Amino acid sequence: MAFAIEQAKSRRTAILMFVVAVLLVYLLGFHWFIVRHLEYGTEISELTEQLSRFQRVAEQREQVEKQLQSLQGRRSESNLFLEEGDFNEAAAAMSERLNQMVSGQADESCQIVSRQPVRAREVERFEKVTVNVRMRCNVEDLMRVLYSLETGVPMIIVEELTIIKPRVRRQAPNQPDTAAQDLDVRFNMSGYLH
Repeated sequence: MAFAIEQAKSRRTAILMFVVAVLLVYLLGFHWFIVRHLEYGTEISELTEQLSRFQRVAEQREQVEKQLQSLQGRRSESNLFLEEGDFNEAAAAMSERLNQMVSGQADESCQIVSRQPVRAREVERFEKVTVNVRMRCNVEDLMRVLYSLETGVPMIIVEELTIIKPRVRRQAPNQPDTAAQDLDVRFNMSGYLH
């Protein structure tokens, strides 16, 4: 009986040693191989996803190039500069352009109160032409005029925009309502000479 117990223990020991040997062979011979393949699988799926993104972007190349060419065609750099030869001519042309925009895009209540050219204090690569403008205008007309100024060619930049709503005085009961009062607007419009 002692022999049977010893035989059972040795059998368990042999099975345990066999399992340990198999684990050692697996860890030393195959584990790194399997782990490496799992890492490769993850990396391949990430690279496949990245490749598909690049292919989608590459498919849009012709469309983006067409858009770029149309934008470049609409606004070449030379068209962005004021065409006039000197500061005074450019300031007068900008004032006239503003006057045309106000008369063409705004109603009669919108009016230019004053325009004053201002020379830049700092020397820049291109000469900056600035005109201080004061207007009285309602909101809708003002938005149309400012949008036209900034999106037109040559490029004119609106800076230091100040909008003031005049105080409303108390009205007598029999007087008409003046709630739709025009705004007092002040801004600088600037452009550049070549």
